Amino acid sequence: HLPPHDDEDDEDEHYIEGAHGTLAEQKDEAYYDDRSDASDDIEKGRLKFPKELYGRERELKILQNCYGEIALRIDGGNQVNLGEKKIESDAYGKEEEPDPYEGTRVVFLSGYSGVGKSALVNEFVKRTRSKYRTTDESPIIYASGKYTEMTTASAPLCAISEVIGRMASDLSKMSDETSNSMMRKIRESALIGPATECSGVLLSTFPALLPLMGDTSRGVRGSALSNLLTEGGSSPATPPSMNAVKECTKTLFSVIGGALQNPMIIFLDDLQWGDQASIELLLFLLSCTKLRNIVFICAYRSNEVDEGHLLMKLIEDVTQARDGGDKDIAIHPNSVERIDLFNLSPEVIAQLIADSIKKGDAKGVDELAHAVYQKTMGNIFFTKQALEELVRKNVIFYDVMCFEWRWIVSKVEVGNHLSHDVIAMLKDKILHLSADAQHLLLVMAYIPRALDVSILKSLMAKDKDSVYDTNTQLTLMNALTEASDGGMLFSIDSRCYIIAHDLIRQACLDGRQNSDRYSSSSLRRSLIFTPDSIEHNANNGGGEEQDQRNAVAEENQNELMLHISHVLEDFGSKAPANEWCLFVAVDILNHIQREKTNMNDLVKLNLRVAKIARNTGSIHKENELLHEVLKHSELTVMWREYDLALELYNALIVSDHYLGFYFNAMLLIKEVLQSARSLDDKLQAYLYQLRCKTEETRDYSQGFIDGVEILNLYGFGIPTTMSNIIKEELKLKVALRNRSYSSLAKLPVKDEPIFELFMTVQKYAQWSSNVNCVKVLSLKSIKHAIRFGMGRHFPTVIVYFAASLAVQGKVKNAQELGSVSISLCDKIPHDKEISASVRMKAHGNVLSQLQPFCNSVEPLLRCHEDLKLSGGVVDNVLGSMMYYFDSFFAAGLQLDSLLESKLLLTEKLCRSLGRPGFLANFQIYRQFVDNLRSKAENPAEFQGKAFQEEEAVNRMNSNGRKMMLRDSSSYRLQLAFVFWNENVMHQMLERLRGYPLSDQMVARLHNRLCFTGLAAFALCQRKVTTSFLKLGKDVSDHCVLCGWPGLVHISPGNDVILFQPLLYSSA
Repeated sequence: HLPPHDDEDDEDEHYIEGAHGTLAEQKDEAYYDDRSDASDDIEKGRLKFPKELYGRERELKILQNCYGEIALRIDGGNQVNLGEKKIESDAYGKEEEPDPYEGTRVVFLSGYSGVGKSALVNEFVKRTRSKYRTTDESPIIYASGKYTEMTTASAPLCAISEVIGRMASDLSKMSDETSNSMMRKIRESALIGPATECSGVLLSTFPALLPLMGDTSRGVRGSALSNLLTEGGSSPATPPSMNAVKECTKTLFSVIGGALQNPMIIFLDDLQWGDQASIELLLFLLSCTKLRNIVFICAYRSNEVDEGHLLMKLIEDVTQARDGGDKDIAIHPNSVERIDLFNLSPEVIAQLIADSIKKGDAKGVDELAHAVYQKTMGNIFFTKQALEELVRKNVIFYDVMCFEWRWIVSKVEVGNHLSHDVIAMLKDKILHLSADAQHLLLVMAYIPRALDVSILKSLMAKDKDSVYDTNTQLTLMNALTEASDGGMLFSIDSRCYIIAHDLIRQACLDGRQNSDRYSSSSLRRSLIFTPDSIEHNANNGGGEEQDQRNAVAEENQNELMLHISHVLEDFGSKAPANEWCLFVAVDILNHIQREKTNMNDLVKLNLRVAKIARNTGSIHKENELLHEVLKHSELTVMWREYDLALELYNALIVSDHYLGFYFNAMLLIKEVLQSARSLDDKLQAYLYQLRCKTEETRDYSQGFIDGVEILNLYGFGIPTTMSNIIKEELKLKVALRNRSYSSLAKLPVKDEPIFELFMTVQKYAQWSSNVNCVKVLSLKSIKHAIRFGMGRHFPTVIVYFAASLAVQGKVKNAQELGSVSISLCDKIPHDKEISASVRMKAHGNVLSQLQPFCNSVEPLLRCHEDLKLSGGVVDNVLGSMMYYFDSFFAAGLQLDSLLESKLLLTEKLCRSLGRPGFLANFQIYRQFVDNLRSKAENPAEFQGKAFQEEEAVNRMNSNGRKMMLRDSSSYRLQLAFVFWNENVMHQMLERLRGYPLSDQMVARLHNRLCFTGLAAFALCQRKVTTSFLKLGKDVSDHCVLCGWPGLVHISPGNDVILFQPLLYSSA
């Protein structure tokens, strides 16, 4: 070029200004390839996929509409947030009926693995938060949980626990004002506030709630948190039932949902692997009419469930309940959405590839996109792995000279370079990671939950001393960064990591057999697979050397698994929130070679973890863990540790019996009876042998006979003749020293399990109408209690005795014993189930015989609530509500809409528990109330929306049909008398005259006898018929026997006067 001219005044026509140097300013590489980190040579050639979501706008719109329906409603042109609306509720629906645009929405999201279900939900949450401009004062809470294929290593309710833990963490991090408001609402709640049973159940089942409601359990007495057991667990003395978990969880969501200003989003992923407890809890929550401000998204793999899968039954039942399948309890039509995600189209995949390699126009990648699509069929996860594999194999490469991605092979060659499936691609990807990153992934692959860095330090350390070693920590953080950058790990926050996809976990575990460079002296650097090990195994298909290498690899794997299990067991023992670690630890040990473990320690760990499972209401998980020990154990070896074996077998017997596995239980019972060393050690086996046999045959008379034989084995000498029974009465008077039965309330409490056997045999005697035998069993039991102290089942023995005396007309003694049974319950405050069932029988069978029925109504309702929370026997849980409604009617209380709401909820409970007999009873009650309150054309007929007698009769077996017709006829008779229908009165009296006049349920008997007597004498007096005169007199005589002399007054030849305080008041 020409040199610059020195003389500015002297122009040179040949001078070209600016021709020297470059023609334009040199830009940074980022200017040319649009990469912020292009100046870093390490980043060149690394694919970075776009963050936007491709091809899912329709599905996003559906989710946004679901959220919008409950997030806002229009009120006079203004948007009013539903979260500001205060909603109070209890277990019986005292709040107003839900508005069509309030409540909850449920979305079932299905699709194959890798199709993009999680990505869709994450994009939905991002857009929703952006749209509603959330702040610390009004956040949109998003809580997610994921089930895994490692079902045996997962704790019960694992994904729901994750949801609740993240929800509690987010709520506790809100602004002080919002957080304080939430805490205040929890404290003010009558159901989950301080010193309530629910708070204990929730903290026992979901320890992660501690940050949110930690101090609400202070002062709880008798709660599930008030009596923790040993070894860091949170096992309560009386474990909560699944009913308790369901009711308390519903209440928690109800309180939190009602307090939030924006609806909460709950996402449960891979529900096809959900445990039975989770499915049961979700069915209850998703069908509930009382929740507010929640969008539930439940994702599952459609190709991994069939019609018989538990999940499909869940979807069917939830849809039926919410969309009007049951008109009485339907929430709102279209409140359930089903979204099926399919693979992306070739056009969308082409655009994704073009954007990923910065080509812009999809037409420029047609051949590449076609080859990739043929292999992946539009699966987004598979597509990304395929692209990364092509980059690793240099089929696609980044040209650093031209600043662009290029490929020079044909589409056929591209396809040949791709692995046959995504697992192979992932294995190849892992192969290119560092040794430390590979080992990290292998360790994490054994664990189905997200792991905190503190746990990972111990897992990656060679020994305890190296946990705090600087090199170990640096190695871990580098491995975490490398695996996360490679898309193998997902970081929930800066300290918590989880395998990013189940297929990655599968690839890690599938490749572990190739590890042959692992040694115990270098635990943290063990590899799952390496290039030379894979090549060596491929070139040496057999021989002694190969066998040795396989043996070393297996030994290395066993040592790694032992290390992981020990670390997790240690962490799981430190706090209740870490108890999930114990489930993983015990699962690893249960599947390792038996010679590698200490059998006694393994049995103890299985028993411990089984108790934790039981305390979350998961009986099936408890049963699974207990049986796992026996799968790999020889009986002769088991009984060498006698106490441990006896504890295991007894726990298994109880679990199998509870689940109705009578055959399995009887095999275990046989083993205990053969191996146990004393009668005391055989007591539980004898008890459950009796229960299994009797419950299977339903022959209660034989059950009583068998029970007496067992009691006689223990030296009680149960008499059967009347003269011997009189002798027992005299012996008891001597033992009581002429004191009244009330003195029994002062008995000390002892650990006497024999009373459970007494109670069981006594129950069978009562059910077989053997009143004298109930009496003699009671006398023997009382004598034993006076001598040795009372066991926790002694109050039940007393209340059975009181009920038998009431039926015999010995009202005074019955009333005294009924009161004693309630006083004895105060001695066992932690046994809520026993206490509630005793109080129920005392009020329902005894005390209401002389006291006003209105005095029993509220106590019976409390019994029902306690039985639900404490895991009461199903018959008692539902029976308490039968006592309640019969007493309610006998007291002549107001028949309002609240009563109908309680009936509807009780019917729903019957359905969930699979009790059609009880369901029919409560439907009879509801139809009775409806006929009284409405102007029906034939009010004495039961052919309404709640109950249709003819259809119900056809569905019942012979015994159920007999009981149902007794109750249906009794209430129809009442209606016929009130509305004066002589034909129906005549029909119902004909039905009822064949039933005995006795009944242990006092209120039910009272209602039946009153109107039977009224109708019988009324028809005779009007000379319609005289055939019921004897029936009427028998009724009046029995009323006198029952202690109701004021109920009936008869003067021969004169008018008949019956007094019955039961003419109902109607709202």
